[in-house]
Amino acid sequence: MELAALSDSTLVHEAVASALGVPEQPGLLLRETLRRYFQTKLLLLVLDNCEHLLSATAELAQALLQTCPNLKILATSREALSIPGEATWRVPSLSLPDLSQLPDLEHLIQYEAIRLFVERAALSQPGFQITSSNAAVLAQLANRLDGIPLAIELAAARVKVLSVDMIAARLDDRFRLLTGGSRTLLPRQQTLRATLDWSYDLLLEQDRLLLRRLSVFAGGFTLEAAWNVCAGEGLDERDTLDVLARLVDKSLVIFDERDGAQRYRLLETIRQYGRDRLVESGEAREVERRHRDWYLTLAERGEPELRGAAQVTWLARFETEHDNLRAALEWSKAEEGGTEAELRLAGALQWFWYMHGHWSEGRTWLEGALARSSDSSSSALAKALRGAGFLAWRQGDAERATTLNEKGLSLCRQLGDKRYGAWFLMHFGNVASNQNDHARATRLMQDALVMSRESGDKWLIALAIAHLGEVAHREGNFAQAVDYYQESLALFRETKDKAYTALFLRHLGDVGLHQGDYELAATCYTEGLILAREVAARRETEECIAGLAQLACAKGNYRQAARLFGMAEALRAVLGHRREPYEQTHHEESLVSARAAIGKAAFAAAWAEGRAMTLEQIIEYALAPVEAATLIPTRREKGLLTPREQEVGAMITRGLTNREIASSLVISERTADAHVQHILNKLGFHSRAQIASWAVECGLKTARSDRYP
Repeated sequence: MELAALSDSTLVHEAVASALGVPEQPGLLLRETLRRYFQTKLLLLVLDNCEHLLSATAELAQALLQTCPNLKILATSREALSIPGEATWRVPSLSLPDLSQLPDLEHLIQYEAIRLFVERAALSQPGFQITSSNAAVLAQLANRLDGIPLAIELAAARVKVLSVDMIAARLDDRFRLLTGGSRTLLPRQQTLRATLDWSYDLLLEQDRLLLRRLSVFAGGFTLEAAWNVCAGEGLDERDTLDVLARLVDKSLVIFDERDGAQRYRLLETIRQYGRDRLVESGEAREVERRHRDWYLTLAERGEPELRGAAQVTWLARFETEHDNLRAALEWSKAEEGGTEAELRLAGALQWFWYMHGHWSEGRTWLEGALARSSDSSSSALAKALRGAGFLAWRQGDAERATTLNEKGLSLCRQLGDKRYGAWFLMHFGNVASNQNDHARATRLMQDALVMSRESGDKWLIALAIAHLGEVAHREGNFAQAVDYYQESLALFRETKDKAYTALFLRHLGDVGLHQGDYELAATCYTEGLILAREVAARRETEECIAGLAQLACAKGNYRQAARLFGMAEALRAVLGHRREPYEQTHHEESLVSARAAIGKAAFAAAWAEGRAMTLEQIIEYALAPVEAATLIPTRREKGLLTPREQEVGAMITRGLTNREIASSLVISERTADAHVQHILNKLGFHSRAQIASWAVECGLKTARSDRYP
């Protein structure tokens, strides 16, 4: 029974009776006549498109189901009828491919959204088919249309006059593009705009208001964010949750819960519609400002946590909110007088952009904010100059980096800002070191260390000491470099900064490699890679893999080295990362050795294999060397494991779980998992029982038993 065309809720009973051919009976209400009709029949009654007649449909359904035991009702609506015994099932969007890992054409066409587009496009333009040239754009188009059948059908109809590329390019104005449905359909089903107008007009005024305001969020939002951005002026904060729940019930807002975190989102089509309505309402600027202020507060609250114990949590949160943070930057850029907020927000995000590999994007935002910052505060300027200069340096733009750092150092001297002043001194120390002026580099780093100590920032002190280690390392003073690195690593561990612990473990590993201490090098590179993976730190991951590649080359594992070099190159290319001159020299020497040892063709093949791997595949391979036999002289030697791995092995013999091992060693459970897996890989074992037996045989069970319960 199709109810879409019915506009009067009092006629629901008549419409059902007419469709079934049930005549009215003298002296009986039509509802009673229908009840008697259904009471003795085994039937499924389908009520389609009930949302605009919800109360009347619910009343009829409940009355019939209470007295008709063999009747089942299937009702379609944008929200549930909410009657006793109702079971709801949300109809999902059509299945969509993952844009980051597109399958081949044979498998791509199996996705429902892709198949629907191709089928409908072929009706409009005979001979249309998916090809290698249009597959990626078609997948992007289907994803941007959220797998909504009507939107995909309307888009497919446009292939008569537009290519798939041209259709995709016009989706920002999708409500003008996606028109022209079948004339036999109801008017509200002939255009995407009309369909959404229909749903919007059925909402209560508070529901409309919240839906409009939620359109400022990009990539989803939390309940806390919705309260702070959307409540007020017509929507009390206490009512926000109830209104949001109604929008979820009406399938206009999607609720997601992953790993215990609760989050809401709008389909992009709904968000664009809500955005149009928000602009029409005249309150877009005010809601955008509230959105910007909320995410500025979030970014400034999280920034100091990016170098401490909560580093993993806040990096993940910033990554989740990245689209909202971008939107907040856009609002600031567009708002008159918004340059101060833009500069503060960009400055607060610089560590996130750096550690998660968004170097070019971060640099663009920071440089743009600086260009518009003529009347901004000095403290915000110093922070943004530091971030822009650092990213320029990392990308190899030394001239621009120096210009920015000179401005920053001059500003810090005017302000008496020792913390950022130390940053800028370290930059100039790095410049001097790259020019082989080690005496000047040492003086600058020592000045930076003094300034860091005066600022009282333990993390900054650790960095200055680490940079002194780099200078000593470049001079060939390995003993002093080891002392500096170990001192700085102790401080980085105290501050719980896993990313910089990983980075300078790599540098300490380099010292071990140059001295021929392969065990030290392997331990440092491996632990560094494990830590870098925990915080998704791209540069540190690349650094440790490059170190493992040089180690494999030094040990004669040339094919393994070639694969690892390919992996490191893939990560470096994404980052736009420039190696320091002395690092590049050692890197190229190892490349030449590996290529000469196995031949250009074999080297190129192994390199290509490594370069083609995903990030997870890269890390898995790097932590589980395939040429283990050359790394392990004999299975019965306990010395083939690092001291930490021996500790873990001893704890396994005592029956401790990975969680208990993590708790005892004060490390994350994921790190404990990685240590166990690494032991399995090194020993060629497949179970914890094998590790336990081997550990007992090697005497590990009693070696450190006093440390465990």
